[in-house]
Amino acid sequence: MLPKLSALTLNNNYFTQVGPECRKLILKKKLDVRMNCILGLPSQRSLADCDAFFSKKVKCPNERSMRYVPCKISQLNAEDTSKGLVTPEIAPAPSPSYAALNRNR
Repeated sequence: MLPKLSALTLNNNYFTQVGPECRKLILKKKLDVRMNCILGLPSQRSLADCDAFFSKKVKCPNERSMRYVPCKISQLNAEDTSKGLVTPEIAPAPSPSYAALNRNR
């Protein structure tokens, strides 16, 4: 999936899972996920540390902003950013995968 990847570090976070492709990269020592909360992998945080982190209640000041991930810095609108909400300038194209559900194909 990432044949040219030489090294990627995601250590010192609180990730709880990795997919099969990531596991392959971990085995090849190309992906470093030490000090996370991933069961079954070495050098992870203690269960007590992970439990303490995930038991904290966190309120997002603007939960709508959690639904948008900008693809380019140029997509940021200064007015929306000052309000804590970032919206795209251009709506994304519809997913082609839904076209596969057409019964008449």
